Amino acid sequence: MDVSPGEKLARFIFYNRQFSVMNRVVKFGAFIPPSNSDQISVYRISTLADGEVWAIGREYVETEKRRIKARADFLAQQVYENDLNVIPDTQPHELHANITPFPANKSERQSIARKLALLSDLVLMPTG
Repeated sequence: MDVSPGEKLARFIFYNRQFSVMNRVVKFGAFIPPSNSDQISVYRISTLADGEVWAIGREYVETEKRRIKARADFLAQQVYENDLNVIPDTQPHELHANITPFPANKSERQSIARKLALLSDLVLMPTG
């Protein structure tokens, strides 16, 4: 199943350094792939209520050592505009996907990550 440009995606964020509560922004570090990879993991959330998005994060993404702090919501169109693809990958969940291929060059990766972060909406994990 293809991911349409208008589809909303979410990238879960685990580290405080990857977002600013005061400025209500996602920082580019949230979109940098691991050093041994050319992709990042996202979830397709257009059909979900906010609580359902967080439930997926808690059940399929979060671990004891990696607690979700926030998420970055953005459109697939923004991925395509940066010459990347959104590839459905139904493991570990049917709405999981990967954004790929990030370039190997560090400055190119950071440039794309900055653009995606700038176009994202920060959504903080509900407390309580």
